[in-house]
Amino acid sequence: MVQLLGYPLRLGQRSIEHYNDVFREFALLASDDTVESEAAPRRLLDLIDALGRRYPPQQAHEEEREAALARGERSADFVISVPRSAGEASATLDLMLDETDEFCRAGKLLTLEAAEDVLAFRRWYLQQMTVQTSGGPATPWSGDLD
Repeated sequence: MVQLLGYPLRLGQRSIEHYNDVFREFALLASDDTVESEAAPRRLLDLIDALGRRYPPQQAHEEEREAALARGERSADFVISVPRSAGEASATLDLMLDETDEFCRAGKLLTLEAAEDVLAFRRWYLQQMTVQTSGGPATPWSGDLD
């Protein structure tokens, strides 16, 4: 079990939207035979595919998050069930998303790099997975909520 304490709902939504844009762009690039393949995007797609099969989305968390947003709440606490191996996968994903931001900064992708607050949220979220699946304590979000 992983506790996401003080989860910033609007910032979390912006983060989801940003990374969905990035993943969509990678999927388009991967499906285009005329585009020369870059190692990092291919590795990222492979990891995302593996994570999608091994760790299906937390539907209860998603529904709770959307309901809290609809009520106008700014933050919420969630408890999600993930296997212990999600910690290592989260650490790997964080490194690969760092590489992705480099591609964005270099102008090799149309998607802009993650905003600083989106990057801070991603690091906190994935760190919670890594730390808590190793038996460490939950750390509440301490940044801005929007």
